[in-house]
Amino acid sequence: MIILNRTYTHVIENVGFGGLSFDIVCDILKDGRAFSHFIEPWIANNYPLVHISGCKSYDFEDKNDPRIKYDEKTFTKNGCKFMPSSMIGTGRKFNNEVFQEKTKDLIFCIVSNINFPEIKIRFIKGETLLQSYPKGEIPFSDHIKLFE
Repeated sequence: MIILNRTYTHVIENVGFGGLSFDIVCDILKDGRAFSHFIEPWIANNYPLVHISGCKSYDFEDKNDPRIKYDEKTFTKNGCKFMPSSMIGTGRKFNNEVFQEKTKDLIFCIVSNINFPEIKIRFIKGETLLQSYPKGEIPFSDHIKLFE
């Protein structure tokens, strides 16, 4: 069962890749782009969610009610951007109207990998995030506040 606005803490075990050192693999997995490929299936394996693979407008559906959609966003040393991925990056444009509309329909699964292999997970309604972060960006300085 997922409880909204509660912080879950996990330590990811058995982290490795071939002959790479533990520290190198951890550094790679602190990059949200690489991390998301691993954390999304892991979340579906550990919470009552169905992972929707590929680049959709959300990452999970609730196992008990597929009308409830979740989107995973990673909180890194650069903070957390929870706008649609199509609006993040060089040459991409932020559309506030589309952002607001999509965000209101989602529950966000914010995952901190700051102290990887320890991770923190918090499920927050998009509407709630919009109240504090209307532009879709959570600054690194709010890390403790968000996950306390």
